[in-house]
Amino acid sequence: MITSQGDVDIELQGVSAPTPTPGSSGAASDANSNSIRVRTRGLTFLQKTGEASTTQQVEFQLPRGAGTSVGADYNSKTGVVVLNSQVHITTSSNGKPAVVDAARATLLRSSDQALLVNATLNYETEDGSADEATVYFRKDGTTEKIDAQGHVRMKTDTGATVDTATARIWMDAKSQPTQADLGGGVQFASARENETMHGSASDGTLLFETVSTGPHAQTGLRHGEFRRNVIFDEEVTGLAKDPRGHADKQLHAEKVDVEFAPPQAGQSVQARKAIAEGSPVVSSRQTPSKGPEQTTRISGDQLVATLDEGNALRQLDGTGNTQIVQSATDGSHNASKGDVLHATFVQQPALAPGNQGQAAGGQAMASQHKAGGAGKKKDQGLKMQTALETAIQDGNVVLTETPAKKPGAATQPATLTGWAQHAEYHAAEEVLHLMGSPRITDGEAMQMAAESIDYHRDTQNAAASGNVKATYTQQQKNGQNTAPAVGFAGGGNSPVHVIAERATLVHATNQNLFYGTVQAPARMWQDANSLLAPVIEIDRNQNLLKAWGEGTGTVPVVNANFTSAMGANHQQSVVRVHSQTLVYSDKTRQGDFHGTVSAEQTDEVVHADDALLFLKPAAAASAGAGGAKQGSQPAPHAGAGSAGGPGQLDHMIATGHVVFTQPGRKGNGEKLVYTASDGSYVLTGTEAAPPQMWDRVHGTTTGAALIFNSQDDSVVVSGGKSSAVTETRAKK
Repeated sequence: MITSQGDVDIELQGVSAPTPTPGSSGAASDANSNSIRVRTRGLTFLQKTGEASTTQQVEFQLPRGAGTSVGADYNSKTGVVVLNSQVHITTSSNGKPAVVDAARATLLRSSDQALLVNATLNYETEDGSADEATVYFRKDGTTEKIDAQGHVRMKTDTGATVDTATARIWMDAKSQPTQADLGGGVQFASARENETMHGSASDGTLLFETVSTGPHAQTGLRHGEFRRNVIFDEEVTGLAKDPRGHADKQLHAEKVDVEFAPPQAGQSVQARKAIAEGSPVVSSRQTPSKGPEQTTRISGDQLVATLDEGNALRQLDGTGNTQIVQSATDGSHNASKGDVLHATFVQQPALAPGNQGQAAGGQAMASQHKAGGAGKKKDQGLKMQTALETAIQDGNVVLTETPAKKPGAATQPATLTGWAQHAEYHAAEEVLHLMGSPRITDGEAMQMAAESIDYHRDTQNAAASGNVKATYTQQQKNGQNTAPAVGFAGGGNSPVHVIAERATLVHATNQNLFYGTVQAPARMWQDANSLLAPVIEIDRNQNLLKAWGEGTGTVPVVNANFTSAMGANHQQSVVRVHSQTLVYSDKTRQGDFHGTVSAEQTDEVVHADDALLFLKPAAAASAGAGGAKQGSQPAPHAGAGSAGGPGQLDHMIATGHVVFTQPGRKGNGEKLVYTASDGSYVLTGTEAAPPQMWDRVHGTTTGAALIFNSQDDSVVVSGGKSSAVTETRAKK
């Protein structure tokens, strides 16, 4: 045994010996030397076993670095070098220093390996650590790969961290990383001034590339793949125009691939595209300082996100069963499904807490910062928040829109449901455009189809254009069916239909307006009752119906048809009414026709300035299935006339320049009352201008009242100066 008390210099063969080039002398130059130079003291050497050891500090020079340790063991026969404790190695990468620390290190020359225990790596602003790490070397001494296990951690220059149970890192000929395989559960996290992100996956793969950045090369992420139960969570403090609000986002998928931009000197890692597969779901929740919390959920078979500088989301594309669901704590709920999704996003100023200035002020400060100063800390007030700009879905689109529940309301507003082949949402307008055979339903009461439909989310208004078709049906109220609440129901439970060129549905007042032209008017009908007009307005709250023309003057553009059961025998007939305008109330069962009115029934015609038509009273609603007492008869359907038919005409009052004609006779007066029960017309005038009748047989007749009986074509002249009563009959 030999023991040295002084300094000892030893040169050892490295873990890999360089291969001499053909024609060389066989001696490697210092630049290519793979030897390890060691200086220590207190060295003990056993010549018989070839073992050397020391407990003193050891200094060593490596081919590409230098280091120290406390205590070392060396076996000259096996070529194994053990650095016992406090291992500290300084090397370089791309001309920049890298420091490795370990509790213990073992160099295996025979297998070209280095085993590190409790190792850490510090390279510029990047850190790494592991409980154990095995470094594999090539024959030229460069690092081929590193196997790390046990609490493996990697930290980037931006502060982002990756934690995993195992990691295998592959290196190129210059010992630069090309690929990292992560396993055993992966955790990653990052933080910025107003944003934190963390995530997890079962395993993953990172691909690196090295690019030239001036005099040096820089290694950066090129691609990342995360597999099995992938979750990304992001929290943002400060919303647009709401510095005290906050938002959080989450991505969940079975696989996520991320493509990164080429590394740039002085810049952090920049993602450019992320592809999520395996039923991916993107969720975001915004919690403003005031107002309801809002949640958005986007899903599909595959989602592809395109990102801009600063990892800001610019575009999101989805395929296969795509869905967008938006809900808020105020009860509003919007959802849409489709085969394909294309969404775009914009960046909006979001003020951080503590800065009460407006976004415009923040932009001004940002401009001053750019002009004033490199090296100054970035302005803390101005942040950017990702906001939805447009969302487009194609193929079998189904959507639902439920407005917020009004304060104090007992029930939630009716849900609007829509179908289309193409749907576009524009956030700036808050308008949802439906195309490709679109149709919508407003609860259970109304269905509408058109060539295109626009729905305004801010007002819940809707506008339809092109071959509009609408149907109003029964509703359930207190467990019973009611007549369609559309104003012109006219009684009965039959559906009410409307066709028009375009339509507008006003949510606040629950008014539906249908538009046509004089040549192609909007049309509305229920059973035999119908209405045609350039404009038809339905007030569903008041059960009012209005019809008129736009810019048509005195032209009678309103045309209405009512069923009428005349006389004691209830002979069925139809009353056709024409006028400039119409206002009908289903509460009073009264229709007010105004301007150039004419009413036709069989071969009888009434002309007047105005006319009031009254439908027979609506009967009580049906008790419904199971609602009637056993053995009792069910009540008539809602709106059924006393004669049994829906919307039967009861009587009519025409006023102003009244002209009444029958075959062979004509009457003039100021007021005419028609009663359907007996089929009689009572024509009256004024004291100065009593009614007159001209008859081809009897000539002109006048009296206080002229009573025309449509059942037997008789006329009764009542009153007058002589109070005479005369009866005439027209020939059949």
